[in-house]
Amino acid sequence: MKTINLQINWYLYSIQLVLLVLLYVVLLNLGFVTVAKVLVVLGAAFTMLSLIAGIFGKKYVHIDKAGFSHHNGLNTHYLHGDEIAALKATKVLNVYVVTVELKTNKQVSFPYWLVSFEEIQKAAKLFTCPVIGLTHSQVKA
Repeated sequence: MKTINLQINWYLYSIQLVLLVLLYVVLLNLGFVTVAKVLVVLGAAFTMLSLIAGIFGKKYVHIDKAGFSHHNGLNTHYLHGDEIAALKATKVLNVYVVTVELKTNKQVSFPYWLVSFEEIQKAAKLFTCPVIGLTHSQVKA
């Protein structure tokens, strides 16, 4: 199996920016002008830096036969394939957000990344683990 590179979750980044604008409007209407400006500038800067880092490959999530590797912009973290107990799939429009459940009952979620249905199935087969969140009619045997 070659490496599966998860895609950027444009939906979540868009929602995050819309919520920042709404927060700005609410705080302005409540009279907190300085707080509104500081929060919206910091929030927008964080969101845009995170998005730009994902676009240029400084942040990523890869799935391969060894497991999951993800880089948050500062450090690279690994979830080894033999530690994975299950994959959880949450459908967002026509793609899926994946959460990895480890054998230690710890869960690692990747909300800013999307993966296709077929790629989740390939990963689950590779790690011999179930995919939670898909009905039996959706899972290929």
